[in-house]
Amino acid sequence: MNRIKKAPLSEYLEALRIQRWDDHRLYHHCRINQSLHLLSALSFLVAYGLLLVQPAWAALLAWCVSMTTRLAGHFFYAPRGYDEVN
Repeated sequence: MNRIKKAPLSEYLEALRIQRWDDHRLYHHCRINQSLHLLSALSFLVAYGLLLVQPAWAALLAWCVSMTTRLAGHFFYAPRGYDEVN
């Protein structure tokens, strides 16, 4: 039986740290992308507030506004070739 060798947690955390740094360095220096991320974060905060009183509206706000603006920023303002490098 083949056993999958799991990487130690420290290797995983180091890879995650590198990926987060690349993400920050390459994606988040565009002012438009930063603005979209801010709008997304504020929408998520409002959605968390709505969660206790209007859960359906909270879900719609989180997915339709927050996730759409965040992903649009990455899709339209990502540097060319970033995905091939990483």
